[in-house]
Amino acid sequence: METNNQKTIDSKQMKSSTNWLANLLEEKSKKNPLFSLRAFARLVDVSPAVLSRVLSGKRKLTFNLAVRIADALVLGPEDRELLYSFYLTAKSDVMSDEFKKDKELSIDCFNAMKEWYHYGITQLLYIKNFREDHKWMASMLSISELEVKLAIDRLIRLEIFDRDESGRLYRTATHFSTSTDIASAGIRHFQKQILEKAIYSLEHDDIHERDITSITIAINEEKMKEAKAEIKKFRLRMSEFLGEGEKTRVYNLGIHLIPLTKSSN
Repeated sequence: METNNQKTIDSKQMKSSTNWLANLLEEKSKKNPLFSLRAFARLVDVSPAVLSRVLSGKRKLTFNLAVRIADALVLGPEDRELLYSFYLTAKSDVMSDEFKKDKELSIDCFNAMKEWYHYGITQLLYIKNFREDHKWMASMLSISELEVKLAIDRLIRLEIFDRDESGRLYRTATHFSTSTDIASAGIRHFQKQILEKAIYSLEHDDIHERDITSITIAINEEKMKEAKAEIKKFRLRMSEFLGEGEKTRVYNLGIHLIPLTKSSN
């Protein structure tokens, strides 16, 4: 049964998607006076009547239409994710099976991509002037071209990446994560690599390019679960903050909270 709250959320989502599409059409029209609603509809292979109803908010944007629009306009990863985000289901804030805003990786999946550069590659897609050139990507990450090729193949196989109709790579989710409370050899391996990266950065990177700080505190151990939840919220907020505007480099943000003494209990 659809609630009033459900209808309100659906209405907001439809308004966001129609505004975005309308603005996109307006930009195209300014660049090319001959670019009309009919031309736009022909470009995305849909009838002008259907497109008009979508733009007016009288018809919901389907995932298939969103994909056709993204493919026809050759949208970059960020615009593609923005367009797909309009297909969020209001009840659960989860995308369709083809695209999700947040995806929690299984342990088996995480173990398969335990090498740190898998996550570096998923972020390279957002860098300005990105190109799927193995040599360029290898140079950016300081790894081999073979590692790049195998990593991309693995990310596609694990459904972390996919390709649009023109063959361009895109991520199947905005954020990837795994539970922090599950013991896994893959997770340990990955975190060890990140800590080693932090040590290397401490010794080689200019202080203006990094921030490695710590604080020693006496804590109430009963607050550990709540502290982890707050740290997770902070990571997401910082990710959104640093991701605003033009992206020029891939970073890793690590927050460490570890015991330095035995428990008084």
